[in-house]
Amino acid sequence: MKSFSSLAEFVSLPELLDRVENDEDLLRELLALFQEDLPESRAALQTAIDGGNLREIERAAHRLKGMLANLSAKSTASLAAEMESAARAGNAQKIPELVSTFDPQITAFSAALDSFTASARE
Repeated sequence: MKSFSSLAEFVSLPELLDRVENDEDLLRELLALFQEDLPESRAALQTAIDGGNLREIERAAHRLKGMLANLSAKSTASLAAEMESAARAGNAQKIPELVSTFDPQITAFSAALDSFTASARE
């Protein structure tokens, strides 16, 4: 459990460990899958934003929200949910503001996962 403490800033560890029934190997697997899927999901969101496609922003934000919620990353999942809602409501003006908060959070979370993965291999 100690090795997971570096992720505590981003996820609710008690909730996440409960979700995987304290199976740390399963948790490591889920984190690795998240890291594999994250670049494509972020790229889809960015492409949608660059194209001003609210429907695709909604879809990409929804996917990221689910991925983050599954890892109990509540704060970042909440931002993805806000982006999804703004896109659904046609509020294109709010998207850049949300992205400016979401991007640094997801980048920091991803970096923490990279660091965690590297330390888990040592």
